Amino acid sequence: MKRTIIVLLMAVIMVLSLFSGCTKNDENTLLVATNAEFAPWEFLKDGEIVGFDADLIKLVAEKMGMKIKFENMEFDSVLVSIASGSCDAAIAGLTINDNRKKSVDFSTPYYIGASQILIVREDDDVFTGTTKEELDEQLKNKTIGVCIAFTGEAYAKGDDEWGFKGIEGADVKVYDNASTAAEDLKNGTLDTIIMDDTVAYKLVDTESFKGVLRVVDIPLTTEAYGIAVKKGNKELLEKIDKALKELEEEGKIKELFEKWNIDQE
Repeated sequence: MKRTIIVLLMAVIMVLSLFSGCTKNDENTLLVATNAEFAPWEFLKDGEIVGFDADLIKLVAEKMGMKIKFENMEFDSVLVSIASGSCDAAIAGLTINDNRKKSVDFSTPYYIGASQILIVREDDDVFTGTTKEELDEQLKNKTIGVCIAFTGEAYAKGDDEWGFKGIEGADVKVYDNASTAAEDLKNGTLDTIIMDDTVAYKLVDTESFKGVLRVVDIPLTTEAYGIAVKKGNKELLEKIDKALKELEEEGKIKELFEKWNIDQE
């Protein structure tokens, strides 16, 4: 998952009231920050946060003898809440990278996959490349939709920390969520969307976009997702890593990939 940089300065300067919901009132409860707009990883269904990540963190907490309390917030606040100590852990399709490691610590990866791919209109005849390099060339000077703070934004705009050069001449439009970007692509406002692969496949299979949008199945990046905790919280990190190792050995994580129809490389 991901996703663009959350700098340490943001974590230090945040007003405490921003995370008034993340109040520790039970030592047996793990307060988990997330952004439930990232199906199939986490999303709202009948008012409840569900998805792969939601299931996984519940299993992790169970291994630790704890309960879960989710705090749903804007994505660009998720890691800030961890760095500030307002929440205990974060799971939100979070891409592990060196810049984020400056402000938080990450668990061992629970998912490694080809993350960023293109969504185009069904009748598109522009993005015909069969390699990443060919697609990068075809993306030049196009109008590209991305989601705010996600890896696609860094890829399109360019980001030294991620090692992304950016797309030459691209007009990058930033959206709060994938559905709004998909509507603009459907209506011709965008040429394409750069999006996390699992979200892209889920999106083009929904009623609104099925038969209208499709995925170009050529990966632009490969990423790893992890659970974030406050930097230096070795005790919690070790417990989470131990739980993940046990769940992997028991085949529980594989079961979740199958349940949520996610390919694991």
